Amino acid sequence: MQKKFDGYLLVTDMDGTLLSDKGKISRANKEAIAYFMNEGGRFTIATGRMTPSAKNVVYPLHINFPAILYNGCKIYDYEKNQTLYQSFLEDERKKIVEVLKKEQPYLGIELYIDENVYIYKSCKYSYRFSRQGYDVIREIKPEVWERNWTKVLLIGEEEEIDYLEGIFHETYDKGLVIRSGARYLEIVPQYSTKGAALNYLTNLYDIDHSKVIAVGDNMNDIDLLENAAYGFCVANGAKRLLDRARHFAPSNNENAIAYVIKWIEEKNFSTM
Repeated sequence: MQKKFDGYLLVTDMDGTLLSDKGKISRANKEAIAYFMNEGGRFTIATGRMTPSAKNVVYPLHINFPAILYNGCKIYDYEKNQTLYQSFLEDERKKIVEVLKKEQPYLGIELYIDENVYIYKSCKYSYRFSRQGYDVIREIKPEVWERNWTKVLLIGEEEEIDYLEGIFHETYDKGLVIRSGARYLEIVPQYSTKGAALNYLTNLYDIDHSKVIAVGDNMNDIDLLENAAYGFCVANGAKRLLDRARHFAPSNNENAIAYVIKWIEEKNFSTM
């Protein structure tokens, strides 16, 4: 017998969208997600986080579709403990961090390699890892430069990152950079975005595009929302995303995912 959400795929960003400002998933969101999956829907996350960090969130939810990690650089199936896709930063772009360290002394620079974080240059925001219980590596040995890098995270004050984002391509590098937060700018492999990863998955699993819904809050979600049939920006989203979004949901502190699932249910019912 056909279930209510058969064929639907719901993809949500984590921080600032699925998670509240306290880093929690509300009971209403948990219950709505369980209901959505029990009624045939496919649910997953699209996040800038690493595999172990995202695992802490997805395991209690028992998501039933591969997750998009590192802002699209990796696709991982937590049910099968299997990597479906992974891209790495182009070798010739690694030297950017040396230049940035010299020319932008305010920046924090972090290298994401083999599910580890290397602090290439610390800043006042580097302490966040100790609060989250993550181990970081502060010694950058020569062999690090020979390994595969997933991404580079640049951290600074919002106005500093605004300025850097504006001059980056002209001054430093023509490759892909993603604004993943007010204080974050990421150097990532070319063509590795959440939206590209979503397209990869919908093609791999032959999902009807008209039944793909995405939810996000920041500019690293823009092509995720634009590549979905219905892209929702939460009320607390970045102004640039709010200006471009086609659909809107309550804030991350007001059960945004439960709202979107109710919207899908009402839309689906109205077309039956």
